[in-house]
Amino acid sequence: MANFFETFSRGVGQLNHTWGKIDASVAGQVTLTGNSGMMQWPSSASAGNGYGHYEIVAALKGNQAGPAILLWPGNDKWPGTEMDLAEIHNGSVYGTAHHKTSTGGDGYRTVTYSGVDESKPHKYTLDWTPGKLVFGVDGRTYGTITKNVGKDFEHGGIDAVFGALNNNSHTSVTVYEMSYTDTWMW
Repeated sequence: MANFFETFSRGVGQLNHTWGKIDASVAGQVTLTGNSGMMQWPSSASAGNGYGHYEIVAALKGNQAGPAILLWPGNDKWPGTEMDLAEIHNGSVYGTAHHKTSTGGDGYRTVTYSGVDESKPHKYTLDWTPGKLVFGVDGRTYGTITKNVGKDFEHGGIDAVFGALNNNSHTSVTVYEMSYTDTWMW
C-alpha cells in the first residue's frame, strides 16, 4: 500500500505549493504551461519522503527542455538531492540526479530513456535506496546511478518532496498521478 498517493481528482491536491499557469479543470490531471510548477511544501530536511519506491504518471510535450517531473530537496536548497524522474534535453527524455559539487555548483548524472515517446502518458519510476537510484519507465529498468546519491533524512541527509514544473512557453507537462511506497527495510 502506498504511503503517499495523489490522483489529482480535486485539483493540485497535496501539491499545493504552486506558481504560474496551472490547468486543473479536468479531474484526474493537472497541466502546467509557461513558467509554472507545483510541489509539496519543501519546509525542512524531513519534509516529504525518504528511501523507497516513487511513481509518477505524466506526459511531457514539446520535445525540448522545459518540462520535468521530480523529487525536490525537502529543505528547498538546490543543488541537493534533486532527482528528476523525467525531463528533456536535446530532444531526449531522461532521468537525472543532481548533487552539489565541491565548488557548490550543479553536478549531475543521467539515465536516458531510449525509445520512449514522452509526449504520451508513461509511468516513470525511481527506487531510492542507500547509495543507489534505479530509474524505470512502464515497468522497464533503464539504468542505475550509484555515485553522489544523497542520503534520506533518517540516515543523515534530506528527504524529497514531489514536484512538477515547466519553464518553457513552447512545452507543457500533464501529470495524472504520483505515489510513494516505503520499501526500504533495515
